[in-house]
Amino acid sequence: MSYKRKFSIFISSTYEDLKEERQALVGVALENNFIPVGMEQFHAAPTDQWNVITKMIDECDFYLLVIGGRYGSIDEETGISYTEKEYNYAKTKGLPVLVLIKQSSAIAESEKDTGDNKYDKMRKLDEFRERVKSDKNTVDFFTDLNSLKYAASPTFRNAVNYVDDNAGWVRYQDIVDIINEEAEVRNKVNLEIVQHQQKMLEDMKKMFSHLGNRLTELENNQLTWENIPIATDEDVKKLFQVENDTLTVENQGRDKSVIGQDDVGNIPLEPAFLLVYAADGDGQIIKTRTLSSPTQIFTSGKQFMADNSKRESARWEEALDRLLEWGWVKAVGYKGEIFELTGTGYSKADWLKDRMGIDTSKDPLDELKEFEC
Repeated sequence: MSYKRKFSIFISSTYEDLKEERQALVGVALENNFIPVGMEQFHAAPTDQWNVITKMIDECDFYLLVIGGRYGSIDEETGISYTEKEYNYAKTKGLPVLVLIKQSSAIAESEKDTGDNKYDKMRKLDEFRERVKSDKNTVDFFTDLNSLKYAASPTFRNAVNYVDDNAGWVRYQDIVDIINEEAEVRNKVNLEIVQHQQKMLEDMKKMFSHLGNRLTELENNQLTWENIPIATDEDVKKLFQVENDTLTVENQGRDKSVIGQDDVGNIPLEPAFLLVYAADGDGQIIKTRTLSSPTQIFTSGKQFMADNSKRESARWEEALDRLLEWGWVKAVGYKGEIFELTGTGYSKADWLKDRMGIDTSKDPLDELKEFEC
């Protein structure tokens, strides 16, 4: 099933000079599926204001800093503004930080700090602005409300592409639906296992019944010892199979592929490339499906499909199916979208990379062209 996550974002800035900007950002946040949080939501609580602020930041998925023409009120304990203090706390918590800075040329005198210590505050603001710009943050600039909205909207949209998988909020009903869906899948898998075990049991009963009939015929002198066919090692291996210390009976007539190819020529190009590039990356292969396009196969952020056609999709889906069939990768999760290399898969990947001379520093599409020529 599909569901949409919402992300909470803490909006941090000086207040009096940026009231309109903050209100505009609340609207942009809501339009982009974000839940805005800020000093507007502060309420009376049996604790000091800083504890309330840190608790709100802790519960957010993003931190948005807006810098205007004022440095703001200074915390006597630390000697820095509360806005800079909030920024420092968000960085220590590892939150993704987004920054919007008003161009200096667009700041009116009335929007700057006043009072006896205004020059000290102006110096601290300049230092704070420069530190934020060089602190590996996503930074955009604005001059007025319209340019603020224009800069903020793509900033919000792009931010969700890099958010942690565990971040965000979903409706309670969506969680219930996911749990129920997973339970249905597990029940279906369990039923298939039971049915398979029942079939194995029936096959064993038939085998022992047949053996009993043969012994009865022998006892009745209807069959001599010489007429009983001798079971070879190959016959035994076909009938019995040991996997994970469990004895199972092989289904007669079942076509089972041989795992562990010994010749590079026996392995198609596509599964070899998919395995080698996955091993040199994070060891995962991703399979995604959407309503508007065919299934996509990629690993370590690298695309293998030359185009978005169904032909290319079928080509790489088949490559992934072969790796699964050989036991070189395994599915993780229940949606069939994420696959990981097995121990055998890593060994085969190293072997294939060495024997075929695959250069994984190149883009897979460019490297494939050299092999397909």
